[in-house]
Amino acid sequence: MGYNALQAVLQKQMSKGLQYQVAYTYSKCMTDNSGYYGSWGAQAAPASPYWQNIYNPKAEWAPCYYDSTNVLSTYAIYEIPVGRGKAYAKDMNKVVDAIVGGWTISPILSVHSGFPMAPYGTDRSGTNSRSARPNCDSIAHVQGRVPGSNFGGIQWFTNNGNFSDTVIGTFGSCPAQLGWLHGPGYSDLDLSLQKNFQITEHYKLQFRSDFINAFNQVNLNVPDMGLGATMGQITSSQASRNIQFALKFYY
Repeated sequence: MGYNALQAVLQKQMSKGLQYQVAYTYSKCMTDNSGYYGSWGAQAAPASPYWQNIYNPKAEWAPCYYDSTNVLSTYAIYEIPVGRGKAYAKDMNKVVDAIVGGWTISPILSVHSGFPMAPYGTDRSGTNSRSARPNCDSIAHVQGRVPGSNFGGIQWFTNNGNFSDTVIGTFGSCPAQLGWLHGPGYSDLDLSLQKNFQITEHYKLQFRSDFINAFNQVNLNVPDMGLGATMGQITSSQASRNIQFALKFYY
């Protein structure tokens, strides 16, 4: 396995009520075995952990199934400067301040590019291969979020003769993971709103509301990668928006 990356982090320590961090990674991961590491949340599909042809390990050298070229993650904590003791309305009435003042907003942004796809085929080699793949005859191009014509989903890419079944007695020519065919990327913004109620010097009550996937972004899952009529179809996605409320007592 080989992994190379360029990583950059920009960080601001808390000052004037603001703290944030921006982290970016540009990377490349290669391997000859996907291992038993799950499905990465249904956005990436690992190839079989078995070699298609045990006498040809070089044919298994391909991008890792969790290889995401671009990864951006950032967070911030911002104490809204409104209320008693703040920059704005610092002499606010205590009753009004209990409602309006002392709020903190905390966004978290996560973005990454799509993962390489793992094609699956039928074993026609006569070896009972546990990692049969089809032939890659040409490059299949991603067409994006195009609604399917005869099913309730997305036709991420179309197999216009790009993939074909193998000839009896042969192995598929496709690599374990297709570096030139990637699945949908991912973008998500989570928001948290917090309000502290200082009861005494040592006791505090905190109200918070968390918006998971605040803008209800549709993040598609991996397309069907089995050779056949449904190849390239996506019929599921990541979880939709979730809102939760909580009260925390500090002592």
